[in-house]
Amino acid sequence: MPPRGKFFDSELIARLTRMELTARRMVDGFLSGKNKSNRHGFSVEFVEHREYVPGDDLRHLDWKVLGRLDRYYIKRYEEETNITAFLLIDSSRSMHYGSKEITKFEAAATAGAGLAYLLNRQRDSVGMALFDENIREYFPPSVKLVSLASMVAKLQDTEPQGKSSFTDVLQSIAARLRKRCLFILLSDFFVDQEDVEAGLKYLHYNGHDALVLQVLDDAELTFPFKNNTLFKGMEDKRELLTEPPRLKDRYLELLQEFLDSVEKLCQKTAFDYQLLEAGQPLGPALTGLLAARARQQRLIKRGGS
Repeated sequence: MPPRGKFFDSELIARLTRMELTARRMVDGFLSGKNKSNRHGFSVEFVEHREYVPGDDLRHLDWKVLGRLDRYYIKRYEEETNITAFLLIDSSRSMHYGSKEITKFEAAATAGAGLAYLLNRQRDSVGMALFDENIREYFPPSVKLVSLASMVAKLQDTEPQGKSSFTDVLQSIAARLRKRCLFILLSDFFVDQEDVEAGLKYLHYNGHDALVLQVLDDAELTFPFKNNTLFKGMEDKRELLTEPPRLKDRYLELLQEFLDSVEKLCQKTAFDYQLLEAGQPLGPALTGLLAARARQQRLIKRGGS
């Protein structure tokens, strides 16, 4: 069972976990991409036990525990990992916005926690950083369940604040990591697009892979405002009193240009992109993205065989 916490969405966890065995049977895994480990088997450094799940290699079953507790447990080792994944979650002030029951930060945290849990179940190493203009919190990659619990606890204690920046943060994180990683970026990307482009290109040129998850609120996507409305900047002090009906068409046009620009930046670097809507079920969007990634990996394998 996953650690308890408001960002562990039971329906999302169940939906992602149902895909786990499919991922486990694939050599590359649907999250592994270019980060496939060159190590085979297990290292000598024992970490902890975890419960057996169908598909596990019975050679690593702990028979002593079975005899003592009559329960099936697998031994886990430090190098028992397909990939190293790193969650990078935007905790700037703009992520605090939410027109419904959930903010963009809460949606990002829920998606990140679900993916981190799946990766942990697959015996992958997972790390996390919260950032605005700087790195606010940093958790080095680990396969330990206690590390996952610590990351989720920090998400629950975080209040979005400050402005956001990408390039310097990504370069700083990448410099701390010793190997190629799968970065999972969760943000509204309300920053200068040149900054986003420079950050993504830096990851690409240094051999990293990435899932780019853009999190926006329903009101940001549909602009439902009817009456005169005072809009206040969340990362600056600007205010604008407007008549929304007169602005809606132009706003939606500019919004689509913005979404297209982020997706095109991802296409340039061969990174996967997905738009997530805060307040809507996250499962369909995430599992659809991961299934598409799995199909792509199968095609790559066939083309190289």
